[in-house]
Amino acid sequence: MLRRFLWPAVAAVLIVGFVGAVARYYHPVYGFTALLQFDNSDEANLLPEVRDRPAFINRNNGGYDGLYYAQIACRPLLRDPALPRAIDNLGYRARRILPSWTAWVMALGNSTRALDAYALLNPLCWLALAGLLFAFFPARSGHDVLAWAGLMFSAGSLSSVRLALVDLPALLLLAGAMLAVLRGRLNGTAGFLAAAGLTRETSLLSVPILVRGSIRSTLLRVAAAGVPLLLWLIYIRVVVGPGNSGWSNFDWPGLRWLEKWLATLASFRHPELALLNWTTLLALIGVTVQAAWLLARPQWNNLWWRFGIGYAALMLMLGTAVWEGYPGAAMRVLLPLNLAFNALVPRTRAGLALLVLGNLTVPAGLVELASLPNDGIELAASHTATADVLVQTKSGWFGVERNSRNFWAWSSGDAALAVKSRPSDTLQELSFRLRSLTPRTVEISQGGLRLWAGTIGPHWQAVAFTCADGLLAFHTNQPPAPESSDPGARPLAFCVDHAQLSGIRSTPATSIGPSSR
Repeated sequence: MLRRFLWPAVAAVLIVGFVGAVARYYHPVYGFTALLQFDNSDEANLLPEVRDRPAFINRNNGGYDGLYYAQIACRPLLRDPALPRAIDNLGYRARRILPSWTAWVMALGNSTRALDAYALLNPLCWLALAGLLFAFFPARSGHDVLAWAGLMFSAGSLSSVRLALVDLPALLLLAGAMLAVLRGRLNGTAGFLAAAGLTRETSLLSVPILVRGSIRSTLLRVAAAGVPLLLWLIYIRVVVGPGNSGWSNFDWPGLRWLEKWLATLASFRHPELALLNWTTLLALIGVTVQAAWLLARPQWNNLWWRFGIGYAALMLMLGTAVWEGYPGAAMRVLLPLNLAFNALVPRTRAGLALLVLGNLTVPAGLVELASLPNDGIELAASHTATADVLVQTKSGWFGVERNSRNFWAWSSGDAALAVKSRPSDTLQELSFRLRSLTPRTVEISQGGLRLWAGTIGPHWQAVAFTCADGLLAFHTNQPPAPESSDPGARPLAFCVDHAQLSGIRSTPATSIGPSSR
């Protein structure tokens, strides 16, 4: 009886772990928009909704495709003249329209809420796919759970979640198509494939699963699957104009796959990237095993083989842009291959070993989801019914440091913090702790009004006061002390730690000053 519930319990624990990992991305002001990977290099061109929301802007990392699909969700008809400035290659990005339309509908047509809806679309699809896959891998054995978890926690699945991409929603629809065809519902299969094609055009590589019955009926089903995408491409051409065809993502068979192997092995010359090097190598082994298994064992009468063989061939055709990086976009482009492979592996001891080899993309996926963003300047944030507030470092700081429970920043002398609230006519009850390596006096003021002054030393000193929007100026007369005896040690004056916004209230500006607490 205990063994009967063991494997479902393992799957349930993994699902809870995923939810907890995604919950870490929640921010009291930005929501889950850190998943959208908005980039400060293109901040001036972003749609007004991104700034008005506001959304999280990556200061230390480049943007990624999710930021384009999220903005299309704000304007899914593609007619706004601001879109071509905000979207890199709008005619190409707009092909994958269904997730953007879905987010817009989830937000009931509110373009600002559509950003939040799109940010949560991949986690919701992950949960839906986790449930749907139990139809194929019913968690009755270790083989089932490994096949299920290998796909759910693969580099492809988790990178789609982490970067708000279209690959996981497309896989969910393809899995729905496979479930429909296995149950003999070919019309439903065509519908799922049509939706998947509007999510990611390479999804139509699975149309061989529609081959059944007469040639006429097969062609009708294939047309039903492909025509919606064709009509949408015509609409894009009329409304947006021509765009990049995307052929640069392909190359001669096997050429860039071999290049990826050589580049991955060469990357071990950089030991500072050991984790990324190893997880990329494992992921490359995994996807290679998946493709080799399907290519070496043709089984036209097996629906799963027909479902995945197009992606095994696609792997050999992918270009440099899809392979480059750690571990590379290929892992998510080839997600349907991963599903087909896991379904085809025999349920034997040798098959279990093969299943492990084919799912070595999991470590890269876990690394991807663990990469929590940090803008390097935020000390505290708060959201209430009346205002959103941020406290950020400005001049004089070495940057915000963090662990799993706290944020802190050291100054080199006089420094400033910025307090930003929406709406801006609110006052904040700000509290934090101060300390220094050597005794010193510190004075904190805003707009010429002194808010706090005192002597600090190696022990933490609690500080609390009421302030408004604007800069908080920190001043000390004593020089900084070296962090250590090392020649390159930082000169440290004082540290701000454990900043909290414990109360927000709209009151006259005369209320600014020391807290009574």
